[in-house]
Amino acid sequence: MTAYRLSRFGRIWHEGHEPFAHLETDNVIVVSPGGNILWTCSPESIQQFSKRSHDFVKPVEMMGMLNLYGPTITATEGEESRRYRKIAAPSFNDRTHGSVWTESLKRSLSLLQRWGKMNAPIEQLDTDVARLTLQVISFVCFDRSVDLPSATGLKTNLSKSHKMTYSEAISSMVQNISTLFIVPPPVLRFSPFSAHKGAIASYTEWQKYMEEMRDQTAAKSFVQAGQPPKADSASPPISPAAVLGNIFVFLMAGYETSANTLVYAMTLLACRPHLRKDLQADLDRILSDRPSSMWSYEADFPKLLNGYVGAVINETLRLYSVLPFIPKCTKEKPQTFTSEGREYIVPPDTLILMDTSAVHRNPKYWPEVTPKGNDGPPFPVSSFDPARWLGKSDGVSAFDPVAGSYVPFSDGPRSCMGKRFAQAKLCAVLAAIYKDHSIELDVKDDERSYEERWEEAREVAEKQLSSGVEFLMSLKMKGKVPLRLVPRSK
Repeated sequence: MTAYRLSRFGRIWHEGHEPFAHLETDNVIVVSPGGNILWTCSPESIQQFSKRSHDFVKPVEMMGMLNLYGPTITATEGEESRRYRKIAAPSFNDRTHGSVWTESLKRSLSLLQRWGKMNAPIEQLDTDVARLTLQVISFVCFDRSVDLPSATGLKTNLSKSHKMTYSEAISSMVQNISTLFIVPPPVLRFSPFSAHKGAIASYTEWQKYMEEMRDQTAAKSFVQAGQPPKADSASPPISPAAVLGNIFVFLMAGYETSANTLVYAMTLLACRPHLRKDLQADLDRILSDRPSSMWSYEADFPKLLNGYVGAVINETLRLYSVLPFIPKCTKEKPQTFTSEGREYIVPPDTLILMDTSAVHRNPKYWPEVTPKGNDGPPFPVSSFDPARWLGKSDGVSAFDPVAGSYVPFSDGPRSCMGKRFAQAKLCAVLAAIYKDHSIELDVKDDERSYEERWEEAREVAEKQLSSGVEFLMSLKMKGKVPLRLVPRSK
């Protein structure tokens, strides 16, 4: 039964630590005719699997589905992967992160203005926030301005060469990603099914936009690496397919994952108003009455990251990691690792899945949770406690998790190079929105007391934050939670 629970990849986040608790071990190997899978929620094991990159490698066959447009840094190994990483690394610097901060503030204020004019519930928080994160990464990385929906609904900014706007194309890609992972594009082109036609249309449209970005932004790292080499260069150009493949994976990684994290954070704070007030009190302490135009990446971002804003981000990523598991594998030779004083042998060609949902809830390293309200497994709302990441007033330093017990950005030499990029974006958006506003649950207007109506709204939100979460390319809420923007003065 436990093996079955660990085999349901789409439900693994919901299982949390329970399968490991049932077997009373943090390392479980599932053996089947289809191959061996080693599941782990042991920080000690995770550290070894992450840092011994020559012994435990990426399962490129499994991750090859990400190579929709060409080879990517995520789904390649060895020298090819190292080269892509070397090309990308210089772009992640303080200058870029400062631009992310500035653009995130600007786009957040525009979103606040739009929400303020609606005088209605925020019913499309995921769409609105996804558009914001897409605007930021597109402008900072590719000098591309993202289209906004017009008041008339007409696609006034659609060029003759496109059938979808830029944001429609990438949104449609996300919606059709499962189909594109399973069915090769050449097959989709001749399929009579409407779902397949929609998938290939989004695939084709997004490829056109990426080709335009490639041709218009020759100074960017991957685009530049695809140009013919200079006479004194020892490095041959990467393939045109690799340019598009890496544009795709970096845009997707920086767009949807950040949007999902913001949606979870805002909805969690709406369910816990006292924690939202703690966040706002810390924003007042750090930013005082200065307008956002005077907020500085150099001076304010570090304070926010080390304060309650950073605590909200850390706690949200603990509860909702981008991926519920991080894959590795052994090659043709067996490998050994140690855990709790014992040495284990991992057979050749074994898939290793580092279970982030389980390790982030492992009671050896995190307090056990008491479920409350309508919260369901793995009880994220009941667990939500940003203050755990802060230093105490008695001088106790900020919480520092055991190495390997908190890995939202993976770990080791192949950890996510976009970590600071994401943190700058998330900090700026949360600060811009919550400094002068609150996002609250939208409560029905009827004859019942406000408390009854608010509890009903909270139960709906808690259900969406637990049983309403699904895993496709990342963790995402299937349903909507009606929310409302409220000025703090009110």
